[in-house]
Amino acid sequence: MRLLIVEDSAPDAELTVRHLESEGIDCAWTRVATEEDFREALRTTPDLIICDCTLPGFDGMAAFSIAASQAPDVPFVFVSGTLGDERARQALQGGAAACVAKGDRRRLAQAVRSSLQPDPGRRRRATDRPKPLADADAGTGAAQHLLARRAVLDDTLPEHDTAAMVSLTSGAPQIAAALLAIEAGPTRERFEKLLTMANLELESSVGASEALGRLAAGLHALLFTDNLALIRCARQLPSGAATHIVFVSSAGDALESEALRAGANDWVPSDARGEHFWAHLTIARRIADLAASLQRALHDNCMLSTVDELTGAGRRHYFEEQFPREVERAGRLGRPLGIVMSDLDHFKRVNDRHGHQVGDQVLREFVARINGSLRVGRDWIARLGGEEFAIVLPDTAASKACAVAERLRERVRSELFVLPARPTSISASFGVCALDQVAGDCNELAYRMVRAADAALYESKRRGRNRITAGRIGEERPRASNE
Repeated sequence: MRLLIVEDSAPDAELTVRHLESEGIDCAWTRVATEEDFREALRTTPDLIICDCTLPGFDGMAAFSIAASQAPDVPFVFVSGTLGDERARQALQGGAAACVAKGDRRRLAQAVRSSLQPDPGRRRRATDRPKPLADADAGTGAAQHLLARRAVLDDTLPEHDTAAMVSLTSGAPQIAAALLAIEAGPTRERFEKLLTMANLELESSVGASEALGRLAAGLHALLFTDNLALIRCARQLPSGAATHIVFVSSAGDALESEALRAGANDWVPSDARGEHFWAHLTIARRIADLAASLQRALHDNCMLSTVDELTGAGRRHYFEEQFPREVERAGRLGRPLGIVMSDLDHFKRVNDRHGHQVGDQVLREFVARINGSLRVGRDWIARLGGEEFAIVLPDTAASKACAVAERLRERVRSELFVLPARPTSISASFGVCALDQVAGDCNELAYRMVRAADAALYESKRRGRNRITAGRIGEERPRASNE
């Protein structure tokens, strides 16, 4: 077996190998301790990776992410005393083969043997990770966050079909970041490198005024600074602007006590090395993880308020807030964008004949069918009111948007809806407005696209229903009331 060990301690690596050999597992092994060496070693395609969690200048979770990208079929085993239960659970869900505590090496041989067995489930977890678009920016694929939080939604609304919710786009939650505000140039450069390697999301500022502006503008779980005045000012900001302040100064500096009195929570040496420093950094990372978890929870609560309880589609105010952002993003990148307005045909008859409970059932089934034909994590649907819905198709040109609308129309019509009296065929009408490239001034473009799609929907109704009509901006006509 070709074994790759990610470990800064050579004795620990040798102990791991001796233990495996004592259990009858022969291996040729290589030890690395830096990201550069790790990436190079992955080219040899090892049979197994055993990794510590915290290394000076490198992070086990970062190594796991790199391995998942470059060598997704190679089993990855954590052997660490600092991984933590929550991060271990996330690692296993993300595709890690096993997590073994350093103090429990008796389980190591069993974990290694199990990891080397074929595991299609692990391979799927590794290879099915969504790949970001090459030209994606921060707003692209924001629905992927909702996919990652699907378990939260399922637990929160267990009585509802949440399939529709995974396709709602939403700005990714504001993850707690570390703010670096160190005035000494060499120290700042050293910390920028180390904190980035430690897998902390990092922002950097020059000067106390810029740092205070960043703190006031958003959540920062950590603040690293060598400025005592900045510490005092930061503590005057609203609670939570800087959760944990770390004063950075020369080892043994008498300013340590003064910094703590000013409001710092901790002190680290500016030379940033040794076990003492990494112990402090481990504490800081745990605080960042906690702050990020709290921020995600707040985001989830906000997200649930945007979901229509009945259908699982987005609410109207959600659409009115998010669609202009889709237009702005498409304009910024020069990408296509489509919107489809849809309305169930003769829905009032369903409510009149069978009651509103049956009508609600039809609406839920309609949204489920629509979602089943959309790109998960990209397209999304919102309920505008009653039986009218808007379907947003990012990165979709005009011809493709019409094809999607036709597919949706057929999907609704092709299968009978089960009503109390008898299975009944129900149709829907669609209006499409799509641009092959959104460019130039996007002011009021979202409003004009909605009006054009709405006018096209009305034309589909006027021409007999159960059809699609493509609309163009500038050809909007007043919307008449539906039957």
